[in-house]
Amino acid sequence: MPTDFVTTIDILRHGQTQADEILRGRIDVPLSSIGYQQMQLRLAPFISSSTTNPVVPWQQIISSPLQRCAQFSHDLARQYSSAIDIDPGFLEMDFGDWDGRPLEELKNEDPDLFQRVWSQPHKYNPPNGESFQQFSQRIHTAWGSLLSQYSGKHILLVCHGGVIRALLAHVMQTPLTALSRIEVPYACLSRVKVYSQQDQEPWPQLVFHNYH
Repeated sequence: MPTDFVTTIDILRHGQTQADEILRGRIDVPLSSIGYQQMQLRLAPFISSSTTNPVVPWQQIISSPLQRCAQFSHDLARQYSSAIDIDPGFLEMDFGDWDGRPLEELKNEDPDLFQRVWSQPHKYNPPNGESFQQFSQRIHTAWGSLLSQYSGKHILLVCHGGVIRALLAHVMQTPLTALSRIEVPYACLSRVKVYSQQDQEPWPQLVFHNYH
């Protein structure tokens, strides 16, 4: 590996799922047909238009193990003979007792707690769920492992809205309280470049967010 190199990570959120009105953390819901198409359309501009031998720019695909990410990732890897790694470090946040329940039901059940969890994540977390500090640390650890293992490569990371918020907050050095201020719609595509030099901390740069 040369002294100076760049790692490029394209970060794709999964598309619409078949259970749209619930809080989706570890619950393993599949993509809807619309959600699958959303992901295809978002990546289409980055895939060569050659009809005989189309190729993707990514040297490695990394995906959350949940099927709303892994289904599309496995299909993409098979279609373009790409290397793929399923990494549980990029699982969505564990919402504990709230996981899989309708959002409106949670809001009505305990509106004060629901509001505090999102506005003051450094103080509150879902009942019996992962704290935002634990979640953020897990994502940072997985991110560090990705950068170490795939230094200098172009990566496609397929994951979740909460994971992307935590990653962007890490890149931009923003506090946990700002996580909910980052919009991450279905099939949102972001790009981060990480510049590395010998004996120096890697320097990340957000190139774009929510590409259209």
